[in-house]
Amino acid sequence: MRRADREIPVGEAMTLLAEAKHGVLSMIDADGGPYAVPVNHAVVDGCIVIHCAVRGRKLDNVRKDARVCYTAYNVIEIDAEELTTRYTSATAFGRAELVEDAATKRRLLAGMTERLAPGATFACSDETVANTGVIRIKVDSVAGKANR
Repeated sequence: MRRADREIPVGEAMTLLAEAKHGVLSMIDADGGPYAVPVNHAVVDGCIVIHCAVRGRKLDNVRKDARVCYTAYNVIEIDAEELTTRYTSATAFGRAELVEDAATKRRLLAGMTERLAPGATFACSDETVANTGVIRIKVDSVAGKANR
């Protein structure tokens, strides 16, 4: 990291990922170019979990190259006097997998529901679970940065 003075501990970066509800998923597109898309997520069992359709560009990209980067951040304030942004961010690198097992998908989707909509009851039919895509990112490394 170029600005070592802004680096935050790995544990703090993982906490930010766990507390955030959205971020940007970056991957390598099928043609080898970059592709990034904003999504919501939850951290379940130390992995970043994202739900999606069962077909589409994200899934095509993961099938071709599982390497991904996921970034979440909190903008605290724009400091007009110093012309800087006060923020905390976390960037995770890992490999994405498409979860196919119905029981695992159900458990991960229930975990997402608990995190993103506290108090909501996860009550999806087997058909709905089957028709929902789930991407699980196993985190290899994470880095965090802050300007407070």
